[in-house]
Amino acid sequence: MTTTRVLATPCRSVRAAAPIAVGLPNSALDAMLDAAYETHRRFRHGAFSEPCPTCHVSAGELCLARRSVHAARRLAHRAREAQSELDFPPSAAR
Repeated sequence: MTTTRVLATPCRSVRAAAPIAVGLPNSALDAMLDAAYETHRRFRHGAFSEPCPTCHVSAGELCLARRSVHAARRLAHRAREAQSELDFPPSAAR
């Protein structure tokens, strides 16, 4: 039997990680958030796969409120996910 060494990895608490994000300039955080939203929009991931009932944009478009996804859009996405999970149980996917 071979023994494998387990290396300790440094664990950071949320408090320790927060100063790292605070140290970034606002423009860098804005760019990161814009890139993440654009990627989700482009590939219709998450809430961007649903049309927004609040601002009436179609699926795959950003909400009119900048850097925000309306709660109604998120709820519609969650409801559709819950419905699809009922239609196809995880055991049927295998």
